[in-house]
Amino acid sequence: MKYMSATTIASQTASGELSSTAITDYYLGRIDNYNPQLNAFVDIFAEQARYTAKLRDQQQREDKPVGVLHGVPVSVKECYQIKDTKTTLNYQGLRNYVSDSTSLLVQRLVDAGAVVLGKTNVPSLLADAQTFGPIYPTCNNPYALDRTPGGSTGGGAAALAADLCALEIGSDIGGSIRNPAHNCGLFGFKPTENGHHLDGHIPPLPHLDLGLSVMNCTGPLARSAVDLELAYNVLFAPDWEQRLYLPIAREQKTPDDLSGYSFGFVDNMAGVQPGSEVRNAMQRTRDKLIAAGAEVNDIRIDQELAREALVLWVELFGYAMGQTLRLPVRKLLYWQYRHLFKRSSLPADQALKALSSGLSLNFKAFSRALKRRQEIVTEALRQQKSVDIIVSPTTLGPAFPHNKDHKAVMLDGEKIPYVDFCFPFVNFFSLTGQPVVTVPTGLTESGLPVGLCFAAAHHQDQTLLHLAQLMEKQGFTFQPPDFGKD
Repeated sequence: MKYMSATTIASQTASGELSSTAITDYYLGRIDNYNPQLNAFVDIFAEQARYTAKLRDQQQREDKPVGVLHGVPVSVKECYQIKDTKTTLNYQGLRNYVSDSTSLLVQRLVDAGAVVLGKTNVPSLLADAQTFGPIYPTCNNPYALDRTPGGSTGGGAAALAADLCALEIGSDIGGSIRNPAHNCGLFGFKPTENGHHLDGHIPPLPHLDLGLSVMNCTGPLARSAVDLELAYNVLFAPDWEQRLYLPIAREQKTPDDLSGYSFGFVDNMAGVQPGSEVRNAMQRTRDKLIAAGAEVNDIRIDQELAREALVLWVELFGYAMGQTLRLPVRKLLYWQYRHLFKRSSLPADQALKALSSGLSLNFKAFSRALKRRQEIVTEALRQQKSVDIIVSPTTLGPAFPHNKDHKAVMLDGEKIPYVDFCFPFVNFFSLTGQPVVTVPTGLTESGLPVGLCFAAAHHQDQTLLHLAQLMEKQGFTFQPPDFGKD
């Protein structure tokens, strides 16, 4: 049963070749054996999962209609509400919060036949590229337990890579799907900006009746590109009553092979460049795409535009977070980020002014920021229009050792500021709101995964999901860690 795809599980449980009970017991057994070393799951629904699995098997035996995720054991990022379960965000202010409703997206997984195994680990307030906090133990990367799986969907990525589940639903405002997918050798998908206050995701914090969502995205992580599309189609079917996930009549590019695409490689974002291991992965990917007949070019994102986009991301992130937090917590958040920005290559004065502006929740300043965002998006797309797909690093290197003090990260013998290592490439595409799929490119000599990001124009989600499947056929596949092979 090891490392079965969600698609295969659904097919075999629907046909009766495999029972939902058997595959659920398999995963619960692996969670018992390996989660204590990973801390990937923070809440395990063993009794409920087994009960649900029995219901799925009964459906199959009685020849009743089954969903496309029939019997598939899935994990859910802790920030998604599930009724009568804790949703703490690894944040002291929510330590005892128990959800009184279930996320629309989680419910869709269940309605499609999935079996929810439990909730996965997150950093405090989802605000880090690592996964640790005051409530839950630090989450470890199954490729190297002394390293981070990334954040904020770090627990889900670790669980998938260690074969403790078959699918994960994550979220992303600053690389929180893409970063863990890269660190754990997975496929991850950040759709065209789609986060909404009605999708059952926290933040915004519960019971505040807030409706603002900016740069937020919800999306799946998987071990195969086919599973990624399967989950996407379940999660984001139109909700006409709430006007969520409505279809856009935009032409998609879905050729029979990779020769039907043109790719533009970006290796510099506001003066920040990846290290040798990511550069090697980019060169290998470039060579494979050329060998497959694709058109490959270099693309330059204007450095001043990129820098302004990254500073604007800081301001909009401030609004997104600040609207839900009390003033003392907003001040604490400012001081925490102040030290990071002062050590980064971003213009510190501009970044701190932007963060202060966002956390102040000044409506007129927010309106101006939205206007400037649209101008930046328009210019960014103009600079990308010569190619179908933009290829870029995720972070500057593979997963780094646990770093709770956010010190500089060693890269090719040099100390790289934490913010520079983790965020420039992913945050640029968060600011533009474009869809991005992370694709695994293989392992480094030290056995760590590297994933690259492939971005398209807005609402070309199906283009990217199709592209990921073509790349998987060309050998861009998940490679299991040695962890848990016994």
